[in-house]
Amino acid sequence: MSETPDDARAEVLRAVARWQVPVIQLNGMIAERLGVPWTDLQALYVLANYGPCTAGELAQRVNLTSGSASRMIDRLVRAGFARRVPDPRDRRKVLIEPDADAVERIGRMYDGLNDRHRRDVEALDDAELAALLRFMDTATRRTEEEIRDFRRERLP
Repeated sequence: MSETPDDARAEVLRAVARWQVPVIQLNGMIAERLGVPWTDLQALYVLANYGPCTAGELAQRVNLTSGSASRMIDRLVRAGFARRVPDPRDRRKVLIEPDADAVERIGRMYDGLNDRHRRDVEALDDAELAALLRFMDTATRRTEEEIRDFRRERLP
């Protein structure tokens, strides 16, 4: 019995869900090895990939209250993973920026996985890469939309 396109689509969605579990587990293991909560590692990822931002922006990106984000930023600064710097566009504001050496050191913890992914991606042809990239970009946007919708629907 051959698989229908709908069966294949459902299997892709199941595969994405299955993949999320070990990714979350790996991130948790790395956070534990660093001696930080998972949200701190997530914040470092945000800072390293999106650049410096205000405490409020960082809080929103990692889904924390302003008080929890403030304590997280204090931990990151104490650990040498980030620092507070004046905003060059508005000296009244403070930005949180990642420490480049810390980002590099933590990034090396992902080298094994990145090497495996790199080999897997090299096996794909241009059409497969384009489809995969299109899906991943769309999946990211859709997940961000769902987060915004979920925040709006939350009970006080």
